[in-house]
Amino acid sequence: MAGLSAAKVEQYREQGFVVVPSVIAEDAIERYRQRAREISLGDVPEEAKKRLVRDVHYARGGAQPPEDPELSMWKILNPDRFDPVMAECLRFPCVLDAAESLIGEDILAFLMMFIYKPPGVPNSVHPFHQDAVFFPFEPQESCVGVWIPLDEVSEENGTLCVVPGSHRLDVRPHAAREGVNFGAVAADGVEGNEKFHNDAVPMAMSPGDCLLFNTRLLHRSGGNRTNRHRRVITLHLASARCRSKGPSISEFGFNLVRGRLHEGCLQPVEAPPLALYNALEK
Repeated sequence: MAGLSAAKVEQYREQGFVVVPSVIAEDAIERYRQRAREISLGDVPEEAKKRLVRDVHYARGGAQPPEDPELSMWKILNPDRFDPVMAECLRFPCVLDAAESLIGEDILAFLMMFIYKPPGVPNSVHPFHQDAVFFPFEPQESCVGVWIPLDEVSEENGTLCVVPGSHRLDVRPHAAREGVNFGAVAADGVEGNEKFHNDAVPMAMSPGDCLLFNTRLLHRSGGNRTNRHRRVITLHLASARCRSKGPSISEFGFNLVRGRLHEGCLQPVEAPPLALYNALEK
């Protein structure tokens, strides 16, 4: 196992995030871009069509959708359930090696999304939030978020902005806001708070780089002020030693991607639904 250096692990512990460069190769990057485009143009099983979600600024009739359907997309939710190419994203070796350095050798992948920021929609904002609010597992320290851009990302086209050290905070109450995508919630007292905005660091990253972050870390993304794509593979991982501390969401399939399962801990979901019965509110 390559894994993270001691310095990288220490950075993660102290700041709540770390970047691992070039976890997927250039040809693979193009493979996932192309497959996502094919899916967004309709190459998807009928039962899974609700997994393709348009950005709120087009979905609610506030703006005329572009002729190219991909340019109005917000996310494809758990495409690994219906597409073998996207299912590859659960098991990138470099990502699992790095995650093993942080949460141990037994790893479950429980949520995958392909997320867009539509070009030329500067007000498509995802407010400050903590992913842990959705994940009723313990210990929370044994969960990690994975964010892999397939395009060059910066503050201009809506990259992730993180607040270093905020993973030490408790999980705050979260609530929905008007004008944001369905399920995108905001942490109470953070969005619009000058201190948090000043402390936030925009993650300038190259295609194929990987951001690993603590699920309590406060983060947000702005809109895409450019005419370029901003396409990202996101994934959440948990130690197979984590236990549930409350009702879970049907979108969490808990695929064992490394190591082994443990009795009394999180377990894979048998035949997770293809239809979107219970949308993930994120």
